[in-house]
Amino acid sequence: MIAGLLSRARGGASGVLVVVGEAGIGKSSLLDHARETATGLHVLAASGAEPERDLPFAGLAQLLRPLLGRLGALPTVQSEALAQALALGPGGPHHDGPPGRGERFAVSAATLGLITTAAEAQPLLLLVDDVHHLDRPSLDAILFTARRLLTDAVAVVLATRPGEGADDLLTGLDRLDLTGLTREECGVLVGPRGLAPPEVERLHAVSGGNPLAALEMARRPELLTREVAIVPVPRLIERAFVRRLDALGAPARVALTVVALAGDVDLGTLARACAASGTDLDHLGEAEEAELVAVEADRVRFLHPLVRASLVQATAPARRRHLHRMLAGAVPDDDLDRRALHLSASTLGPDADAAVVLDEATASAAHRRAYAVASDWGERAAQVSADPARRAQRLTLAGEHAWLGGLADRALEIFGEAVASAPTGESRRRALALRGVVSARCGSLVEARDLLLEASAPIAGDDPDLAVMLLAEAVYACVYLCDGPGVRTVVGRLDALQHRATAPRSRLLGDLARGIGRVMTGEGVEGAVLMRRAAAAAGTGELVEDPRWRGWLLLVPIWLRDSGAARGLVETVVLDARERAAVGTLPFLLFHAARDDATTDRWTSAEAGYQEAIALARESGQRTDEAVARAGLAWLYARRGQEDAMRSEAEEAERQCVRSRLNFGRTWLRFAWGDLAAGLGRYEEAVTHYREQQALVRHLGVDDADLSPAPELVECLLRVGDVAAARSEAEAFEGLAAAKGQPWSRARAHRAVALAGTTPEEQFEAALEEHAHSPDAYERARTLLAYGAHLRRTRRRTEARTYLREALDTFDRLTAAPWAEQASTELAATGERVQRRAVGAEQPLTPQELQVARLLGTGRTTREAAAALFVSPKTVEYHLRHVYIKLGIGSRKALAERLSEDAELRG
Repeated sequence: MIAGLLSRARGGASGVLVVVGEAGIGKSSLLDHARETATGLHVLAASGAEPERDLPFAGLAQLLRPLLGRLGALPTVQSEALAQALALGPGGPHHDGPPGRGERFAVSAATLGLITTAAEAQPLLLLVDDVHHLDRPSLDAILFTARRLLTDAVAVVLATRPGEGADDLLTGLDRLDLTGLTREECGVLVGPRGLAPPEVERLHAVSGGNPLAALEMARRPELLTREVAIVPVPRLIERAFVRRLDALGAPARVALTVVALAGDVDLGTLARACAASGTDLDHLGEAEEAELVAVEADRVRFLHPLVRASLVQATAPARRRHLHRMLAGAVPDDDLDRRALHLSASTLGPDADAAVVLDEATASAAHRRAYAVASDWGERAAQVSADPARRAQRLTLAGEHAWLGGLADRALEIFGEAVASAPTGESRRRALALRGVVSARCGSLVEARDLLLEASAPIAGDDPDLAVMLLAEAVYACVYLCDGPGVRTVVGRLDALQHRATAPRSRLLGDLARGIGRVMTGEGVEGAVLMRRAAAAAGTGELVEDPRWRGWLLLVPIWLRDSGAARGLVETVVLDARERAAVGTLPFLLFHAARDDATTDRWTSAEAGYQEAIALARESGQRTDEAVARAGLAWLYARRGQEDAMRSEAEEAERQCVRSRLNFGRTWLRFAWGDLAAGLGRYEEAVTHYREQQALVRHLGVDDADLSPAPELVECLLRVGDVAAARSEAEAFEGLAAAKGQPWSRARAHRAVALAGTTPEEQFEAALEEHAHSPDAYERARTLLAYGAHLRRTRRRTEARTYLREALDTFDRLTAAPWAEQASTELAATGERVQRRAVGAEQPLTPQELQVARLLGTGRTTREAAAALFVSPKTVEYHLRHVYIKLGIGSRKALAERLSEDAELRG
């Protein structure tokens, strides 16, 4: 398998393999073999070490050190982020206030860029041993890169033990599980020891075929007659190493323990620590003779990780703490992370001096975007804090860093500890507020709503601007919950507080949230006024400049669903996030941008946005955004009649939505099932789904016309012969749409009344007039189809053809196959011979190809497009070749011209 990876890399293709097995099974030997056979490849290697799990980017620094001369080839945002992470230069600002998302991903994007750029000059082999011992920021960056390699000359081999915390992170990558040797193979391995067949038999039984265990047991064949019980192999190996360690003299044992606790440090640091501990490095010669370590030019290397683990485990805790204290004093002054590591490991109980150093380490790690490490330092600082208020402050900051580091569940736990540590005061309020913000994206929406309400009340007196921002978040938690009564409560509080807010950002957010809330509760006209006011003020306002709140601007076109100027904000906001490498903010933005595309004629773009949102949300732990993006994608597939794909997405989305009480997504899914059935002509089934959706929305107390399937239900009721019910539904929806006051809702209402009423032509014409003020091509085509069918049934075939041709053309362009088939059937019934192109023939690009075409067609270079999409330049070129073939063009100039002519391509 490894030979195949290397061969593909030499041929310009990527591959990733995870080698999994227990300690001693041979993982490191396989990686060594890969290195030895990597002819023609530049080898980059790193190895995780338990003492360095808390050192930010220690593993990434090992891996990328030979490539750092190429940093200048990266986009500025990425090169600065990586230089800052690896302590090569200064970093950017760190925001105060509720946390944003995504800065840590700039380092991951830079890692991808650096590796793929280097691979253009020479194929690469990346070897990472003991992945389970890597620091989390390094592991995130390496896996981010591994998952995005496609046509790059890069082979990646990762080695890890099972059940050591990395399993979930490695899901989806090709895996090779190593098992023990057979009895015969074990005999070959230990053959030089001259063991008798019964001893080999016993050795194989005791070791389970583990090569390292077998070799260690073969060193002491007399033990084979004494070992009666079969013990776990790692414990067996540890026992063997402990026996060898016990044979060392006391000075050598102390020196070796210092080395074990120190991690990857230079000999000078080790010498100072040994001297402070009453020994010196010369005694390591004894450990070398015992084949436990190798002393190299400036480092000491353990010959197997379990030697280190066995030694540390066999050292008394008090002795370990003393040696950590000696190491804390021996490391260079500028190595803050190591000093903090050793100082915290040497401390029992409150220690003000240790807390100060840990605070400094926290700030340093956060400055370098190593948020997971910053969180751990912050927790340790809290543990050695004597003052409860200071403990709560440190825990709150640690929770924020956990959130920024992608550890959402851990962040919620830490915020809970902070709240418990501070029954009153500022720290409690901030912890509650942040816990609510994080819950809204990754945890319980019900808890998020309640926490945000609780936190905003005491804050309102002293800081109305912050209270408004928290209540705005609470509104959106209620939106996702489809909690009508909750929305009314929160909007009432915002109304009472809004006049006291003075910051432009808070006033804008307050207006947006109040507008959205009013739309949800049936006051659409007033809500639209508030949202348009906010959108008009936001063009040059503070809101646009703040990455944590910029995504709110996308909500205006989504909620109004009209053709106003606010639509231009969608592409601006998403492109800005891409340029900032703000991967963590993108799931929220991409979901809303995809929803916007799905309500226009850009369905391929919508599919691309939904898919990217799902992938990035899953990677960054943002469960809410993943679930709603899946629900949106399922709805899109339903309208296209892609039943298998729709069912797969809908079932996973339903599971996630139920778990998170994400009722907004559940309403979409019921709508989607109804649309699928209606498009495929299963009208009784569609009625059932639409009725279920209506019942759910009524139960939730939501009065938004846009969440009502009444117009679709009217058509299906007429198909099954229930005319009275259809008329009742049309009349009720007409009133709901009037209260909403938006063109999209009024157009659907006119269509429903036309289908069920006595003056259909007047109502159809009114619907088309309203459609002119909304970009939703699908809804307009549905009205055209219904109108054309009515005209055909009333024997006005010539007039019917005009409407039916336009409907068919739109459905074909959207790839809405079931509806295109219905339009084609109606058109044929007018006597016209239908000449149809293949569905989607005008836009054959995949979602990924469409993204590449848009970016390159608007003047971006290949590298700029790669940076924006978080892929490699080779991947962009791969997709571009397919774009050229499918569109029948051969240059960037031709692509730009095609974009200017094609609305779907242009976006």
